[in-house]
Amino acid sequence: MRKTISIVLSLLFLSTMPLNIKTNATEQISEASSIGDNLQEIPTEPTEPTDEPFTIEEPEIFDEPNNEPTDYIEQPDSADFNEDIYEPATEYVPVEDIELSDFETEMFVKDTQNLAATVFPSTATEQTVRYSSSNPSVAKVTLTGKLTAVGKGTCRIYVSCDNYSVYYDLKVKVKTDAIDVQSKYIVIKPNEQINLNAVAQPSEASQVFSYKSNDEKVVSVDSEGVITAISSGSTSIIVSNEDSTTLVNVIVSTDAEKTTNHNNDNISIKESDEIDDLASKIKESTDNHITVKDLSIISSDVLKELYGTDKVLTIEYQDYNIIINGRDIINPINEINPELKIAIIDNGITVDYISECEMPGAITIILKNHQEHYKHLYFLGNNNEYTELGYNSDYRIKISSPGQYMLSTKNINGFKINIVWVLSILGILLLGFVIYIFTKKKYWLW
Repeated sequence: MRKTISIVLSLLFLSTMPLNIKTNATEQISEASSIGDNLQEIPTEPTEPTDEPFTIEEPEIFDEPNNEPTDYIEQPDSADFNEDIYEPATEYVPVEDIELSDFETEMFVKDTQNLAATVFPSTATEQTVRYSSSNPSVAKVTLTGKLTAVGKGTCRIYVSCDNYSVYYDLKVKVKTDAIDVQSKYIVIKPNEQINLNAVAQPSEASQVFSYKSNDEKVVSVDSEGVITAISSGSTSIIVSNEDSTTLVNVIVSTDAEKTTNHNNDNISIKESDEIDDLASKIKESTDNHITVKDLSIISSDVLKELYGTDKVLTIEYQDYNIIINGRDIINPINEINPELKIAIIDNGITVDYISECEMPGAITIILKNHQEHYKHLYFLGNNNEYTELGYNSDYRIKISSPGQYMLSTKNINGFKINIVWVLSILGILLLGFVIYIFTKKKYWLW
């Protein structure tokens, strides 16, 4: 009985299954239709139950291609990674040479220069440059290359980088403030001699001098500074050491009235009862500085009042000033014509002082209204050659001889080709070539 009831229930269950499946499918299609208009109802047919067990197929697994290298290197964790350890090694490039650009081998005390070193090759591993001096009492140098001249002498400046080092020789000199001579204005008779006795100030400056006469027909001078009067006339002697130059004016005359003794202790001066107004002003002034404007002539009376005193006369003009110091007057007999001819030229300016009379001593000319930074002062001698004089780049020119002076931004006495030297060298080379042929290459002539 129970078996019969079980069979009946089973048949009833199986008969209701297609209806449930169809109802569920219809509901799902209806829901899909409400979402999209393009969806169509998919008909389903009832499936007959089978006795085969229900199984789920496992997806087929394919092996992905392996692009990694065969030898796998395990990378360190990011927390433990050290860039210095894993940085690729670079090849060591040694220093082969070091050069200093624009190194000045001679300097004056207190002068400075900045050293700039270049390391070769530029790809050298080490690029840090070190500077040092062999004698800091002569010159000292900082770590950044600032070189300062300290005292007179010589030393070596070392430049080092890595294990390579070079040195440069340096000479430090004491700059000459002035060259003192027995007199800068000399009047002597023909056949007389006088020693200039030049001394540079300060005493540490170079005491080696050279002498040159601008007109050897009037006066000659030897290497010891002894001048010899030859014939009547006037000229100047150029006295120079390593860094300074001065002029000595020489008059050769038979006029005893203008002749001074060698020590210039006594000067014959024409006495005059007439003293002009400026001379009276100088005589009565308690101030050592007297200034006037546009003076047409500086008379001997004015020079007499200035002579031997500390008084300074300044004459102002439109383009320049003239300054006369009583201590610079040697012979106050001659008058001074203050007219100057100033002309602008390429790379410089010329100042012509033309006077028929010899100058009584040195005067100072201060140029106005000029902006160029001139570095060189030259004097045009009787041989039409320019001689460089000392100059401080302040537009002050101290002269003691008539003539043409020139301020220039360039060194006009640069390298010059001497045709005699060139021909001599060519002759020697030609002679050596001929000797070589006759001694070593005789078969050339066969």
